[in-house]
Amino acid sequence: MKFIIVLFSLLCIIEAQAQGITTRYDTCQHLSQYAGEWIYLNGSDTIKMTFKANRDYNPSFNSVADNLYGWIEYKRGNTTIESTYQYRNMTLPSNSSTLQADHISIQLRLYPCESSSLVLKGGITDFHQAKEIHQVTATLNSAKTQMAWKQEFSEWHGFVSGALGMTLPTEFVLTKQ
Repeated sequence: MKFIIVLFSLLCIIEAQAQGITTRYDTCQHLSQYAGEWIYLNGSDTIKMTFKANRDYNPSFNSVADNLYGWIEYKRGNTTIESTYQYRNMTLPSNSSTLQADHISIQLRLYPCESSSLVLKGGITDFHQAKEIHQVTATLNSAKTQMAWKQEFSEWHGFVSGALGMTLPTEFVLTKQ
């Protein structure tokens, strides 16, 4: 009987702790080094990205996290291929459930927060490919002036959406402006 009472008490404590808010703060202040405008030029292709760091509360997951949000403009010559750039000056809400998903292209996170970490992971929404989300790894050089961008398809790419490819190149290097 004592064993059952101890087991029940332990389960109640675990359940109470599970109800708390999950936090993922950028305590090392690394996200600020990614903020600002970045550009990639290759022939007639121009890719511009602007990033802002923001602390969000997500009521669906009862969590608080520091995220890096981004907007993109991809041009081939004078033709705009894809853009959310017109929204880059929008005010980001503290409640992530109120974000307008079609106004933001990129969401990245830094984890774990380590003093030597220069790598972000997250996703980019490809609006031209049925709003597919591609997995992104972004790595800063040691001078923090260039960012190597690599993206790939998720495991179920195109399964339901019928997306056929990727609008942006899979790998490129952005230079801070």
